[in-house]
Amino acid sequence: MNIKFVSIGLVLAVLIGVGLSYGERKLEAMRAVANAVAKTTCTCVFVASRDFDSCLGDNPPGFEIASAWHDVEDQSASASVFVVARGTARYHRATGCALD
Repeated sequence: MNIKFVSIGLVLAVLIGVGLSYGERKLEAMRAVANAVAKTTCTCVFVASRDFDSCLGDNPPGFEIASAWHDVEDQSASASVFVVARGTARYHRATGCALD
């Protein structure tokens, strides 16, 4: 075997491993944002009885990357970040809003 090809293969394997690890951390961060926006929106709409549009301004800076929507019949709020990560929270009369 040529040492050049082995070295290239080893470098590529390390780069792929680092890339996958970095991507996994980014995905977890996106899930956290989607869950936080869904929970905040659910609490704002169904517990505080505020208008959905007024609740969207309550999110902290940086959370505008999440798109939120709510379902009045299901008493739930959902959010997604770039269609990659999604979170949903449902309102329960006894306990308030909880993540699915």
